[in-house]
Amino acid sequence: MLPPVIGLVLTAAGASTRFGGDTPKVLADLGGRPVIAHALEAFRAALPDVAVVVTVPPGQEERFTDLLPGVHVVPGGATRQASVTAGLRALPHEADPVLVHDAARPLVTAAVITRVLEGIARAGAALPVLPVTDTVHRLAHAPTDDDPVPLGAALPRAELVRAQTPQGARRALLVAALEAAAREGREYTDEAALLLEAGHVVLAVAGDTHLVKITTSDDLEHVRRHHAAS
Repeated sequence: MLPPVIGLVLTAAGASTRFGGDTPKVLADLGGRPVIAHALEAFRAALPDVAVVVTVPPGQEERFTDLLPGVHVVPGGATRQASVTAGLRALPHEADPVLVHDAARPLVTAAVITRVLEGIARAGAALPVLPVTDTVHRLAHAPTDDDPVPLGAALPRAELVRAQTPQGARRALLVAALEAAAREGREYTDEAALLLEAGHVVLAVAGDTHLVKITTSDDLEHVRRHHAAS
């Protein structure tokens, strides 16, 4: 049985620096609508009563409000962690648990959302993951065209996964972990790492190969092809 109110922080405050062009990646066209609208629609279809807050680049609140009527839009921060904190504060107090999803992952499915919520119900926090299929090595830093780098040891592939979103947790766990990280000056790139560092169990559930995060224009073309074929 689902909780009375589930919260969703839809993060769209990134600078889209690797995407290129003048249009933020979450506003790029996907089947006649912006990318972010597809992500939002997927959650509303799976969770009709979900409480949604969208975090956007400061100064662009009106632009996103016009595109997403009926959604609470707030300015995000300089980092993902700061944006999630702002979004969480804007959610209704009764929203629990809370999911955090990248607006640049428009192909999220009800099945993935359900698996994450079931994981939260069991352990307090959860995220979808995919296995790593390539061999992964350590490096001191990324090589460039004129700066090759000595290869480090290979990591055990069977123990590695790629994190996706939505990630989520019981509200109290996420609030406490964010507050502790802010006090101690720690920054994390996702909620799972934040919660693990705070000592919480985070369940990994099956992700989806189509749940691609749009980072570059090539990613957008991949998503467009799958969307057109579905």
